[in-house]
Amino acid sequence: MRTLVRSLLGIAFLCSTARFGFAMCDPAGADAADIAAARAAIAANCDCAGAPTHGAYVSCAAGQAQTTLVNKSCRGKVVRCAARSTCGKPGFVVCCRADAAGMLKCSTKSGCDHCMPPDGGSACCSTETSCCGATGVDKAGACDASNTPPCATTTTVP
Repeated sequence: MRTLVRSLLGIAFLCSTARFGFAMCDPAGADAADIAAARAAIAANCDCAGAPTHGAYVSCAAGQAQTTLVNKSCRGKVVRCAARSTCGKPGFVVCCRADAAGMLKCSTKSGCDHCMPPDGGSACCSTETSCCGATGVDKAGACDASNTPPCATTTTVP
């Protein structure tokens, strides 16, 4: 009887904590407004252009995400976008690269002259400050196929 009670209590505990531990972030659905609010708080309280260092900007963004987000599992996505930005990196640009198959990759480079296309692909320097672009969560949001916002310069390798 004692074992049965302990087992039932253990199962009840696991079931009650599982939904909190596995509350996945849904940036395209239920958590879109939450992420937008966190990004707005970051834009209002963390100075991208005036950040003394990239680390200081990311730290500020992490703090804003922590206090603003309702679904804390979205924190990583929001902070990752701040980390993949040019904020606190004077002279850096967002480099969008597409390989011959059209697969997009985004990274920050110390200048547009360092944004080189892969063989058979193309590259451009985006006008965005983050690889996440307007969506705030895409891996290469600043480099989407519609080229919105337009890239500042484009280079293609045959």
